[in-house]
Amino acid sequence: MKPYRLLETSQKYTEYDMIQEHTEIPDFPDIRARLLLAFLNEAADTEQETSRGQLFSLVTGLVQMALDTHDLIDTSPLHQEEDKMRSRQLNVLAGDYFSSRFYELLAKAGEIEMVARLSEAICENNRLKMNLYQQVQKTPLTSEQYIEAITQLKMQLFLSFTAYLPASRTTLWEELLYEFSRCEVLAEDMQLEEASLLQRPFGHYSLYYALEQAAEQDQAAMMTEPTDSPRWAQWYEQYGTAGQISRLLEQSLSAIETHLQQPGNERLRADISRLTEGYATLR
Repeated sequence: MKPYRLLETSQKYTEYDMIQEHTEIPDFPDIRARLLLAFLNEAADTEQETSRGQLFSLVTGLVQMALDTHDLIDTSPLHQEEDKMRSRQLNVLAGDYFSSRFYELLAKAGEIEMVARLSEAICENNRLKMNLYQQVQKTPLTSEQYIEAITQLKMQLFLSFTAYLPASRTTLWEELLYEFSRCEVLAEDMQLEEASLLQRPFGHYSLYYALEQAAEQDQAAMMTEPTDSPRWAQWYEQYGTAGQISRLLEQSLSAIETHLQQPGNERLRADISRLTEGYATLR
């Protein structure tokens, strides 16, 4: 399987008319999955190991979709319009369905150990989310705390595969996974419309950064202003959130390029460099 075909392959497990008609589901984490596949392909010595890498990358993406889908479940009071109620029910069912496909695909391939590894990663991911929920209830996050926490959540499932890589590659794998996950957090903030941002359970970077940069009188107003208010768009522009995100994105892209230019990374560079193209256009 070519790396670029991961997304195409995943679609036969994720595209269902009823789900698409009544609710939205998160995107397949194509870049993180292709990054994982690039490292597993580099480490593969046999055709069987190559096939395992393709399977592992696919199922990890499906599990990530399941977790992300459950994050979209509306937790507002139960008395809702029929369309919203149906959307909530389908988010629950879709997340469960994506999880079930990961079990099915790995079980059919006899990869029981990987079922256990990914299950442990799911538990750790949920533990981190619970801790983050508790933290944001006590005190507002800083913008850096926010981006670091969400980056770690995006990394968690994929870190399950560190043990499958040569020891000489684990540090590079973790560093590149970190930078690509960070790029994804920043890109999501730049691209999502306000309505979508409201669905994110921990807020978003622009909100936290604007709060930090705001004058005292604006900070007081922000604490009581609904986040879907037009005033927030004014504050984002006033306090330069888009420029800050661009600067952080540039830093991560530069770090990725520096890693890939190191001697011995020629094969990885050929596979991974193209993964930065979408982010580079956002700078």
